[in-house]
Amino acid sequence: MKVLIVGAGVVGITTAYYLRADGHEITVIERQTGAGLETSFANAGQLCRYTARPWAAPSVPSMIIREFGRADAPFLVHLRADPAMWRWLAKFLLQCRDSKHQTTRSNLMRIAVHSANLMDELVKTENVNFNHERNGVLHLFRNQKSLDHATDEERHVEDPEARGEALNRDGCIAIEPALAQNPSQFIGGIFHRHEQTGDAHRFTKELSKLLKTRGVIFRYGVNAQQILSKGNRVSGLSTDQGVIESDAVVISAANSSAQLLNSAYPKLPIYPVKGYSITVQTSGFNGAPKIGIQDHSRKIGFSRLGEQLRAAGTAEFGARDGAPDHARIEALCNQTRILFPGAGEFETAKTWAGLRPMTPDGAPIVGRTKWKNLFVNTGHGSLGWSLACGSSHIIADVVSERTPAIDLTGLTIDRFA
Repeated sequence: MKVLIVGAGVVGITTAYYLRADGHEITVIERQTGAGLETSFANAGQLCRYTARPWAAPSVPSMIIREFGRADAPFLVHLRADPAMWRWLAKFLLQCRDSKHQTTRSNLMRIAVHSANLMDELVKTENVNFNHERNGVLHLFRNQKSLDHATDEERHVEDPEARGEALNRDGCIAIEPALAQNPSQFIGGIFHRHEQTGDAHRFTKELSKLLKTRGVIFRYGVNAQQILSKGNRVSGLSTDQGVIESDAVVISAANSSAQLLNSAYPKLPIYPVKGYSITVQTSGFNGAPKIGIQDHSRKIGFSRLGEQLRAAGTAEFGARDGAPDHARIEALCNQTRILFPGAGEFETAKTWAGLRPMTPDGAPIVGRTKWKNLFVNTGHGSLGWSLACGSSHIIADVVSERTPAIDLTGLTIDRFA
């Protein structure tokens, strides 16, 4: 079967990988000049197996109010006349109820574990180098109340293998000595030894090169314009370089997915939420962490990627474009320097901002649509790196008429239809 994939981020490329493994003829179109140049380019680099959680949590509404207007606020809302943003935020806040949060968390855990297992298989079978490490991720807490709440949550995790280990300050420093540089910034943490880190952009580039040798066609600099349909089927896409016909189409176009799907699913709630990162050179320094770190309070993730330290996080709603905001970058640099002052060359840190394709509940949209041969694999938000293999394998199952390996409840487009 000829399958056309729209989007060459980490999700689109892994979709191509699993579909090609099934023997399909694959063409990938991408508006950028290469693979992984948008949301996949400079994320936090953490692969979540047991810690993939939705942003929509009971504590978030009060956090937004408490930190409103601060340059370093984890969630920053611009007061703009943007009806789409306000509609999305209203739906997002409804998802912050505890019952909704727990349901989505369960759905994410299911696909995240599936994805992590598939990534393990891929690493074993393919020669793809992306600074992959299995050192675990330590979640840091700045106050006892937050740590106690997180510790209690871990006690209620049924699978002992999935539980994080609660640590006091000294225990955190024992696992990651770089934290001794400023121990006053945290009081303890939860260590998840099964979590991993890796460079999503490098992975996407290397995998796309491998797929090219296996016959996958990549057409860069091509803008998808409209899905072409006849009855209950699609026949291909119109693009700025002409019509591309195909037996099946998979939409993995991040924030452009909603526009492409608008004729079938008007106002699909995928909203571009801006995130930031800095990349610090660590060569010649010894103060960067070797394991993944999550600052629970400031919502910042830190990962060691070879001779670099990546710090990424924050959520900005109502951003006018994807360009980095100086105040937000400066705040991210300051937070990183405070926690790891000896990490590297902060003066020459590379800065980045990108627009994450977020759904209100924080789960991706995966599977079939009302058109029999149109499929979606999009809306992963900040979890695209963690969920890419799992959601892409699901697409391969569905396209090839197999029963998916996991239950798709809470992950399909029907919840927004």
